[in-house]
Amino acid sequence: MQHDFYWENQSLSEPTPHRFWVLLFLFLSLLACVSGALLVPGGLGLLVGYQELQAQNHETAILHFNRGLGFLAENYPELARTEFEIALKYDSNFEPARQKLNELMLNANSTSGTQEDRIASTLFNEARALIAQKEWGDAITRLEQLRTLKSDYRANQVADLLYQAYVGGGRAAVEAGQIELARGRFESALTIRRDPEVVRQRDLAVLYLEGQQAVGYNWQTAIKNFLALYQQDPNYDDVKRRLFEAYVNYADAAAKQNSPCLAERDYTNALNLFADAVVAQKRSQAALLCRQALVATPTPTVINLDAFTWKISVANDKPCTGTGSILGVMRDVQGRAMTGVTVGYYTDGIPLTTTKTNANGQYQFQLGKDAGIFHLLILNLDGKTPVSRVVDVHYPGGTNPGCYLVVDWQKVP
Repeated sequence: MQHDFYWENQSLSEPTPHRFWVLLFLFLSLLACVSGALLVPGGLGLLVGYQELQAQNHETAILHFNRGLGFLAENYPELARTEFEIALKYDSNFEPARQKLNELMLNANSTSGTQEDRIASTLFNEARALIAQKEWGDAITRLEQLRTLKSDYRANQVADLLYQAYVGGGRAAVEAGQIELARGRFESALTIRRDPEVVRQRDLAVLYLEGQQAVGYNWQTAIKNFLALYQQDPNYDDVKRRLFEAYVNYADAAAKQNSPCLAERDYTNALNLFADAVVAQKRSQAALLCRQALVATPTPTVINLDAFTWKISVANDKPCTGTGSILGVMRDVQGRAMTGVTVGYYTDGIPLTTTKTNANGQYQFQLGKDAGIFHLLILNLDGKTPVSRVVDVHYPGGTNPGCYLVVDWQKVP
């Protein structure tokens, strides 16, 4: 019994060669499974991405192939050849394009300079007829094709026609409300010839687009651009309506920031453009609150430069979903809330913006999604003269952590 027990324990403590190979096999299997779990998804992702890219390239190749067939039908073999070559660049295995290209290459000897001139002449005449019909887009297409085919063909006349088509097309795009297209066409016209009126039309389009880009996150910039455009051309597309909406939204934001006087001003500006019962009611409420604030707010004491210290922190109690703010509290030497103190900020492209602390010494500026450095300061009674040093506040943007910044001020003896 003792002898058998000895050998039984020996078999457990000293692996046999057979057991060693079993353990090695299990270890290698486990390693293969882990490696597969890590590498296979990545490999599949790369494969799927490659297949999607190939599919997109094939679709683009078909698009250029069909354009080539269209040019062949219109008897423009040179333009067709260019499209077939582009199709093969996107998909080198696209046999229909290769077949058509080979057919054209076989007939290349018959395509002489005379035939190129004939095609160029046809394109030129078609473009001129399209301009007469004010078909600006088609005229631009023909003239750009002509330049691609034979850049030296009647170069000055082609440039004149193309300039006319770009300008006419830009104006037509403005009338259709396609301001981005209009800006691009005016820019193209200016590469051919500098004309003050075309520069002005381009600049009007830029004002509109920059105002449109600021809508929703920087109402001051939107107002600035739409107002400048409206003052130059009050009938430009829907600029009047855009300016009205910018005034109302900025006034709404001011009302939320306890700045009723500012809100009243911009509600009034909006009503000068359009009569609106809801906005009129908002203005009446803002005017009432403004008068109450002027009566209730004590006159702040004029203080010397460096009379405040400050502390910057971050409030993380709300998610950053596109908007943020700079807010804080103003306190006197004894730590009591200071009411009616003017706080302002400015930054690149945005003029000085101010608000006053409320009865609890609180102030707040609502900000948008764009990051930037905001220069914060306290102002005198006139709302212009600084009475504190400028504090540079780094705002990360309304979609990034830290979008709610707290700047608390403390008056010092």
